[in-house]
Amino acid sequence: MAAIARATCNLPARSTALRLLSTSSEYKVPGTKEFFDKNASLGRPMSPHLTIYKPQLTSLLSITHRGTGVAYAAVVYGGAILTVCPGGFSSYVQLAESYAPGAGVMLAIKSVVVWPLVYHTLNGFRHLAWDMGKGFKITELYRTGWTTFGASLALSFLLAAFL
Repeated sequence: MAAIARATCNLPARSTALRLLSTSSEYKVPGTKEFFDKNASLGRPMSPHLTIYKPQLTSLLSITHRGTGVAYAAVVYGGAILTVCPGGFSSYVQLAESYAPGAGVMLAIKSVVVWPLVYHTLNGFRHLAWDMGKGFKITELYRTGWTTFGASLALSFLLAAFL
Protein backbone atom coordinates (compact mmCIF):
# COMPACT_ATOMS: atom_id res chain seq x y z
CA MET A 1 0.00 0.00 0.00
CA ALA A 2 2.82 2.41 0.91
CA ALA A 3 4.57 1.67 -2.39
CA ILE A 4 1.37 2.57 -4.29
CA ALA A 5 1.05 5.84 -2.35
CA ARG A 6 4.69 6.70 -3.08
CA ALA A 7 4.25 5.93 -6.77
CA THR A 8 1.03 7.95 -7.19
CA CYS A 9 2.15 10.92 -5.09
CA ASN A 10 5.76 10.99 -6.34
CA LEU A 11 7.02 10.64 -2.77
CA PRO A 12 10.67 9.74 -2.23
CA ALA A 13 11.56 6.29 -0.97
CA ARG A 14 11.57 5.91 2.80
CA SER A 15 15.36 5.87 3.09
CA THR A 16 15.61 9.06 1.00
CA ALA A 17 13.00 10.83 3.10
CA LEU A 18 14.74 9.84 6.33
CA ARG A 19 18.07 10.98 4.93
CA LEU A 20 16.60 14.40 4.02
CA LEU A 21 15.16 14.76 7.53
CA SER A 22 18.35 13.59 9.21
CA THR A 23 19.80 15.88 11.86
CA SER A 24 23.38 14.84 11.21
CA SER A 25 25.97 17.46 10.37
CA GLU A 26 26.34 16.36 6.75
CA TYR A 27 25.25 18.90 4.14
CA LYS A 28 22.23 17.93 2.03
CA VAL A 29 22.67 20.39 -0.85
CA PRO A 30 25.70 19.99 -3.10
CA GLY A 31 28.12 22.90 -2.78
CA THR A 32 26.97 23.90 0.71
CA LYS A 33 30.13 22.69 2.44
CA GLU A 34 32.31 24.63 0.01
CA PHE A 35 30.20 27.75 0.53
CA PHE A 36 30.56 27.62 4.32
CA ASP A 37 34.26 26.73 4.10
CA LYS A 38 34.90 29.75 1.85
CA ASN A 39 33.00 32.10 4.20
CA ALA A 40 34.88 30.72 7.21
CA SER A 41 38.25 31.25 5.49
CA LEU A 42 37.26 34.85 4.64
CA GLY A 43 36.14 35.48 8.23
CA ARG A 44 32.54 36.16 7.26
CA PRO A 45 29.75 35.55 9.77
CA MET A 46 27.22 32.75 9.25
CA SER A 47 24.55 35.35 8.46
CA PRO A 48 24.40 39.13 8.56
CA HIS A 49 23.94 40.48 12.06
CA LEU A 50 22.29 43.67 13.25
CA THR A 51 25.67 45.14 14.16
CA ILE A 52 26.82 45.36 10.53
CA TYR A 53 23.83 47.40 9.36
CA LYS A 54 23.28 51.11 9.81
CA PRO A 55 20.08 51.56 11.85
CA GLN A 56 17.23 52.90 9.74
CA LEU A 57 13.91 54.34 10.81
CA THR A 58 12.02 51.44 9.25
CA SER A 59 14.01 48.78 11.10
CA LEU A 60 13.87 50.67 14.40
CA LEU A 61 10.10 51.09 14.10
CA SER A 62 9.73 47.39 13.30
CA ILE A 63 11.75 46.39 16.35
CA THR A 64 9.81 48.91 18.46
CA HIS A 65 6.51 47.47 17.19
CA ARG A 66 7.56 44.02 18.35
CA GLY A 67 8.85 45.32 21.68
CA THR A 68 5.71 47.33 22.38
CA GLY A 69 3.63 44.26 21.59
CA VAL A 70 5.52 42.39 24.30
CA ALA A 71 5.26 45.35 26.69
CA TYR A 72 1.56 45.71 25.98
CA ALA A 73 1.01 42.05 26.75
CA ALA A 74 2.99 42.42 30.00
CA VAL A 75 0.82 45.39 31.05
CA VAL A 76 -2.41 43.55 30.21
CA TYR A 77 -1.38 40.35 31.97
CA GLY A 78 0.05 42.30 34.91
CA GLY A 79 -3.22 44.20 35.30
CA ALA A 80 -5.19 40.96 35.08
CA ILE A 81 -3.04 39.38 37.77
CA LEU A 82 -3.51 42.43 40.00
CA THR A 83 -7.29 42.09 39.78
CA VAL A 84 -7.15 38.71 41.49
CA CYS A 85 -4.58 39.76 44.10
CA PRO A 86 -5.78 40.74 47.58
CA GLY A 87 -7.39 44.19 47.54
CA GLY A 88 -7.96 44.19 43.79
CA PHE A 89 -6.51 46.39 41.09
CA SER A 90 -7.72 49.72 42.55
CA SER A 91 -5.85 49.21 45.82
CA TYR A 92 -2.59 48.81 43.91
CA VAL A 93 -3.31 51.94 41.86
CA GLN A 94 -3.87 53.85 45.13
CA LEU A 95 -0.65 52.38 46.53
CA ALA A 96 1.26 53.57 43.47
CA GLU A 97 -0.31 57.03 43.76
CA SER A 98 0.69 57.23 47.42
CA TYR A 99 4.36 56.65 46.53
CA ALA A 100 4.41 59.21 43.71
CA PRO A 101 5.79 62.58 44.82
CA GLY A 102 3.44 64.57 42.60
CA ALA A 103 1.04 64.80 39.72
CA GLY A 104 3.88 65.30 37.22
CA VAL A 105 5.53 62.02 38.17
CA MET A 106 2.19 60.18 37.97
CA LEU A 107 1.60 61.71 34.53
CA ALA A 108 5.01 60.48 33.41
CA ILE A 109 4.38 56.99 34.81
CA LYS A 110 0.95 56.77 33.19
CA SER A 111 2.40 57.99 29.87
CA VAL A 112 5.11 55.33 29.95
CA VAL A 113 2.57 52.62 30.78
CA VAL A 114 0.08 53.63 28.08
CA TRP A 115 2.63 54.39 25.32
CA PRO A 116 3.19 50.76 24.22
CA LEU A 117 -0.55 50.32 23.71
CA VAL A 118 -0.91 53.55 21.75
CA TYR A 119 2.20 53.03 19.59
CA HIS A 120 1.38 49.40 18.86
CA THR A 121 -2.21 50.31 17.93
CA LEU A 122 -1.25 53.21 15.65
CA ASN A 123 1.52 51.22 14.01
CA GLY A 124 -0.96 48.36 13.58
CA PHE A 125 -3.11 50.67 11.44
CA ARG A 126 0.02 51.40 9.42
CA HIS A 127 0.53 47.67 8.94
CA LEU A 128 -3.09 47.30 7.84
CA ALA A 129 -2.46 49.95 5.17
CA TRP A 130 0.54 47.91 4.01
CA ASP A 131 -1.66 44.81 3.85
CA MET A 132 -3.83 46.74 1.39
CA GLY A 133 -0.72 47.57 -0.67
CA LYS A 134 -0.50 51.24 0.29
CA GLY A 135 2.43 53.27 1.62
CA PHE A 136 5.43 51.35 0.32
CA LYS A 137 7.33 54.26 -1.23
CA ILE A 138 10.34 55.28 0.84
CA THR A 139 9.02 58.80 1.39
CA GLU A 140 5.66 57.41 2.54
CA LEU A 141 7.36 54.90 4.85
CA TYR A 142 9.35 57.63 6.56
CA ARG A 143 6.45 60.08 6.70
CA THR A 144 4.04 57.56 8.19
CA GLY A 145 6.77 56.27 10.51
CA TRP A 146 7.51 59.67 11.99
CA THR A 147 3.80 60.49 12.11
CA THR A 148 3.05 57.27 13.96
CA PHE A 149 5.85 57.83 16.44
CA GLY A 150 4.97 61.47 17.11
CA ALA A 151 1.24 60.79 17.32
CA SER A 152 1.82 57.93 19.75
CA LEU A 153 3.84 60.18 22.07
CA ALA A 154 1.24 62.94 21.96
CA LEU A 155 -1.74 60.62 22.31
CA SER A 156 -0.20 58.67 25.20
CA PHE A 157 0.48 61.95 27.03
CA LEU A 158 -3.11 63.12 26.44
CA LEU A 159 -4.58 59.80 27.55
CA ALA A 160 -2.44 59.82 30.67
CA ALA A 161 -3.46 63.40 31.47
CA PHE A 162 -7.20 62.83 31.09
CA LEU A 163 -7.55 59.29 32.47
